[in-house]
Amino acid sequence: MQLSEELTRLFTLLWRITNDQRRGATLARLEYLILARLYREGAMRAGDLAHIEGLDPSTLSRRVAALVDRELLLRETDPDDRRAQQLQLTDAGRAQFLAEQQRRVAQVTDAVAHWPATDRTMLAHLLHDLNDSLQKKAAS
Repeated sequence: MQLSEELTRLFTLLWRITNDQRRGATLARLEYLILARLYREGAMRAGDLAHIEGLDPSTLSRRVAALVDRELLLRETDPDDRRAQQLQLTDAGRAQFLAEQQRRVAQVTDAVAHWPATDRTMLAHLLHDLNDSLQKKAAS
């Protein structure tokens, strides 16, 4: 068993499970990422959001427009630069994100619910360490 093969399989399965509308997905992956970032960090400019998430600005612009049309995001004047706009979650956007987050977490926790608690704890610690290592690599 190769680590890289198992990680590829994990990412593929997680993407499939979390984005499957038959399983109740209400947000596409990119929409979820946008709402998650704004939920965690608050209002920000679209250009900053594109940079942080490593997205093409035109791709982000189309998704933002769709989220604004669905009243999940607002465009507001940036208080630091009245010529610019910031993206902000609406109450509906916050509620939609939290519901989708809960659904996605349940997909994973349900899959390991039958595991012994020590195994679930060990997996969480190992994933935490992996995420820290990958974050350091991404920052360098």
